Amino acid sequence: METNETKTAGEFVKELTESFFFRTLTPQKDKEGIYYASLKFTSYINLMFAVQDPLKIALHTLENSDLENSSQIQDPAFHLTSVLEIALQLLPCSESEGLDKLHKLYLEINKENDNG
Repeated sequence: METNETKTAGEFVKELTESFFFRTLTPQKDKEGIYYASLKFTSYINLMFAVQDPLKIALHTLENSDLENSSQIQDPAFHLTSVLEIALQLLPCSESEGLDKLHKLYLEINKENDNG
């Protein structure tokens, strides 16, 4: 029984290693336990706006209630869109697929243990 479970777990690890799962966080080579996530930008100005936009949205939220527009922040919806685009880049969708496979493997192993 132990051999079958080890084989199944080994196959799962191999599948994860060869697949596109767990690609959002990349291990930092010189520091164990530290990972980084990449964001893609088309230019330096695009990067600067991406850094500014969360700050502008935060300022707008602090200075205004409801849907009022701040005199300092023009077009807050534009900046909010930028923040949401960054959040979309950081969502670990491929990891979710891996977690689904891990859950399926867990259920299979549990079923084997209950039957064995």
